[in-house]
Amino acid sequence: MHRWLPTYVLEWSKRRLPRSDEEVHVILCIADHYEPKADGADAATALARVKTWAARYPEQFAKFKDSDGRPPRYSFFYPEEEYEPEYLDLLAELCRARFGEVELHLHHDNDTADGFRDKLSRFRDILANRHGLLSRHRETGAIMYGFIHGNWALCNSLPDGQLCGVNNELAILLETGCYADFTFPSSPNITQPAVINRIYAACDRPGEPASHETAYPLDAAPPNAIVCIQGPLMLD
Repeated sequence: MHRWLPTYVLEWSKRRLPRSDEEVHVILCIADHYEPKADGADAATALARVKTWAARYPEQFAKFKDSDGRPPRYSFFYPEEEYEPEYLDLLAELCRARFGEVELHLHHDNDTADGFRDKLSRFRDILANRHGLLSRHRETGAIMYGFIHGNWALCNSLPDGQLCGVNNELAILLETGCYADFTFPSSPNITQPAVINRIYAACDRPGEPASHETAYPLDAAPPNAIVCIQGPLMLD
């Protein structure tokens, strides 16, 4: 907690409840580390898990609509190292029915910048070209994606350098079309940054790990910055 509790205390005075007459806009995002093969599942178990999602999610949520008339869309951050075409075909069908979005998720260890770039680019293109997934830049048509780092070790942020190995991940994410990182919070893991409860911008600090721990306001971000969207972290 020493990583984030001081920030939580110092920013306490900035938090307030909305007034009773104040309009409140709520965006709910569930950024799921979607891993069908988790806990050593065999191929049959993993496929059954995906089929269950594809069948039951519409049954449970088709009756609900947001302010734009859309049903709740689940965010499947799918791990590159668990890629199976049949699984993604099922999720793509769910997405075409407006019930989901697939984004990128990656676990890696002792990697290099070139290796990280290759994994992202290859998986990005498979999702877009083979399965019709991911979004496109409105002006250029380039493939865009959201990202979660497996084991929360974004930018080589574990103290021992394990489960990553690449200091300049933010620069490579931006280069390969990532529109935002959704990795954090990660508490009680040691990778938890001191920056909490923010939507902010971060950019690569050449040669240094954990570049995302330097936060810029979105309206004052450097041109080489990437958006970091965090989930809530607080005491209960």
